[in-house]
Amino acid sequence: MGWIPNWLRRADVRLRPRAGAQVDLQPLSERSGRWLKANLFRFPGAVWSRKRGCVELSEGDVIALHLVVERITEAGLKVRLSGRLRGWDGASPVWSLLVRKR
Repeated sequence: MGWIPNWLRRADVRLRPRAGAQVDLQPLSERSGRWLKANLFRFPGAVWSRKRGCVELSEGDVIALHLVVERITEAGLKVRLSGRLRGWDGASPVWSLLVRKR
């Protein structure tokens, strides 16, 4: 019965692609906002954007996005993928999904 409440729980963090190959971590709950601000050091080069209310990941973190997702889920937070990331399996290289073909 332990997995049912976790399955029904809403996402805590949303991974949202921006222009080009940039990704934001947007907190969806108060708990995840506190965790992201306290653990910003785990994402080298990432910046907290007050204007947008999210963490703007660096290019290195975007390349290793599967490790970012792993860190977040190890903290007990649930991740939701949005936009072009919606079809991502969590293990394959994400770069090809983020770069738009013209």
